[in-house]
Amino acid sequence: MIGRVFRIFRDKGGVLKALDLWAWYESLEPSEQKRIKYYFSLKSIKDMRFPFRAKHFDAGDVSSMDYTRATFLGTLAQTALLEGKHQDAEWLYLKALEFAEDAYEKHLILNDLLLLYQKIRDLEKMEKYALMDLELFEEYKERLKEKKGGIMPQLNSYELMVYLLEKKGERERALELLEKLRTEGVPHPFYEEVKNRLKK
Repeated sequence: MIGRVFRIFRDKGGVLKALDLWAWYESLEPSEQKRIKYYFSLKSIKDMRFPFRAKHFDAGDVSSMDYTRATFLGTLAQTALLEGKHQDAEWLYLKALEFAEDAYEKHLILNDLLLLYQKIRDLEKMEKYALMDLELFEEYKERLKEKKGGIMPQLNSYELMVYLLEKKGERERALELLEKLRTEGVPHPFYEEVKNRLKK
């Protein structure tokens, strides 16, 4: 009883307060709260570039914040992925996706999700989230290009979707996508090879 009263009246600070995540965090199941706190603590121990220690999770005054709610949960998901905890990583990435505020932020989370699904070879989810990312391309392409110094980088969702379409025998769709993104300046490391194969 005393412990419960303490939890109710304690100061709610830390990263949760700085990111306005307290209400969301308290709405989670205890096991889900435990997962989030665990990966925060783990990251604070293993990643020397992470600016917080375990105590900063839910206590103290945290004013300097380079994370958004989405990128914060995304970085915890990366920690879970590095630990080989694929289900936890997926859960955290999907929570991060819910908080993403714009197309560019969604792209960052989706890109990491695709890496997870490639790792566990889940073709169905690879296609689902690659398509989602490509549907957002028009909204994030200029910001992505700007972030990369004016040069359009490779897109995992693009290369993956071309591969998946070819694998399903949908060569015309694969070729159409290959050429469409090529005209946008998105490089494909095996463009000529894939183009020739799709045209056969």
